[in-house]
Amino acid sequence: MVVQFAMRGEAAPLMQAGEFSPIKPRTPDPYGFEFYRGRTRLQDSVLVAVAGVDVRHHVDAIGTLRAGLLSQTVILEFGPKLLINAGTAGGFHARGGAIGDVYLGSSPVVFHDRRINLPGGFLGFGEGHRPVLHETDITLRLGLKAGTVSSGDSLDCTPEDMKHLRRLGASVKEMEAAAIATVCEAHRVPLVLLKAITDIVDHHPELHGVSTEEQFLKNYSLAVGNLTEKLELLIHHYTHNPPEGVPP
Repeated sequence: MVVQFAMRGEAAPLMQAGEFSPIKPRTPDPYGFEFYRGRTRLQDSVLVAVAGVDVRHHVDAIGTLRAGLLSQTVILEFGPKLLINAGTAGGFHARGGAIGDVYLGSSPVVFHDRRINLPGGFLGFGEGHRPVLHETDITLRLGLKAGTVSSGDSLDCTPEDMKHLRRLGASVKEMEAAAIATVCEAHRVPLVLLKAITDIVDHHPELHGVSTEEQFLKNYSLAVGNLTEKLELLIHHYTHNPPEGVPP
């Protein structure tokens, strides 16, 4: 099992609570991906993959491009039977979302900013609509929320983005999952999405005038703490109860 993160700060609490050591892939990696193997606090074995740091700008390499490349590397190098993409995201007040909520993504995962209005199947191709693994009983047992995850490559949300997010029924807005799902579907690797809410995208009245960036920075630690707590339990569950059709 592999857990993939975009940001080092999202991965750190899981590894600090357990016992992990860095490892290197067999094939030289030009992107600076980071890989760690170890055990969680609940003593479950897992490999952690992090998108790493952009060598030019020295920041976490977030976004769909790096996420897809990392998933491809993880699958080819380590052959996981299950991949969990864990991270922070935006939520929607209109769909019952609140700061600190943790969501288990339901199928399908989509892109909200790949708008290709050409004849044929281009619209569906752009939106993605890739499958993810979602088990309702796990959602209830772990006290998670459930909803559609939508990915784009901007932290903010334009009016055009919002129009498509609403049309697609998104409960979670983030920057990696749909790209990861594209790779996982191609390799037939089940994908689970776990996302913790740092900001409210549709601007609850109490957040009037507060930018996405301000919300993210203020609520990041809370969201990551909640994410880590639920992630440990999710890893424990799938360690002892692999999805049907997936070898243990």
